Amino acid sequence: MDKLDEYKWWGKPGEPPQNLKTKKQLAELGLSPLKAVGIIRAQKYDVLLYDPDNPESCRPKRKPTEKQLETLAANREKARIKREYNDWYKSRERLIEQDRVAAVRWARDELTRDDWVILDTETTELHDAEIVEIAIINPTGEPLLNTLVKPTIPIPTDAAEIHGITDEMVANSPFFPDIYSQIVEALKDKRVFIYNAFFDITILDYCRRLHDLESFNLSRRYECVMTWHAQWAGDWSDYHEGYRWHPLCGDHRALGDCLAVLERIKKMAADDDKFHCPVPRPE
Repeated sequence: MDKLDEYKWWGKPGEPPQNLKTKKQLAELGLSPLKAVGIIRAQKYDVLLYDPDNPESCRPKRKPTEKQLETLAANREKARIKREYNDWYKSRERLIEQDRVAAVRWARDELTRDDWVILDTETTELHDAEIVEIAIINPTGEPLLNTLVKPTIPIPTDAAEIHGITDEMVANSPFFPDIYSQIVEALKDKRVFIYNAFFDITILDYCRRLHDLESFNLSRRYECVMTWHAQWAGDWSDYHEGYRWHPLCGDHRALGDCLAVLERIKKMAADDDKFHCPVPRPE
């Protein structure tokens, strides 16, 4: 290889003359490099320089054939698909899609089993509240328990406006201790599905302690259908770093809400359990 003229980086004494070009600059001029005439030595790599006016240093680029253009376009399209798929695969959207499929498969699997029940309560308040109605149904929607409950305190007006249950309606209803054994029997050896499970589990435990009743542990036997549904809906909140919960939209009566929960599970199970990728999977 012939000795190349050495130059300094542009802007320094000894910089190359303006007519010499790098490979990138040649490409912008429609030229291909042949033989370098100069060099700029750098710490990481050397920059070769070419003379556009010297036919031995560079030549015009050959025009690609029709076949070459088609191949180039096809390769660029494959590269685009692969890039977009990789971007999606690493994104939150992919994780949300995975969670949706998991929720569908959970619901579908549960509908093949009969070892669970659905429970719902209506109460006097949101905190330290007493139950005024409770319902429990099996996987076919058959009520195992559906009763009004007379609390030890008056039902506040704002609560009655939501569920429609008044003091007059529960005047002749059983107290919580009177139906406690029925609750225990209906939940015996069953997993318990609840929409907003934390609320109902807390209320049940409060009423049990209020009346000094024997404890029964649901801590490892309940599923919160609200969180499964939120995962299925995929409404992500960056602020809360989790899925937004959706209201049940039942009729605010215990039995009606139990049936609404069952319909939610069926709707989730009826969804497609395939991954919905927004871009084609690269071959």
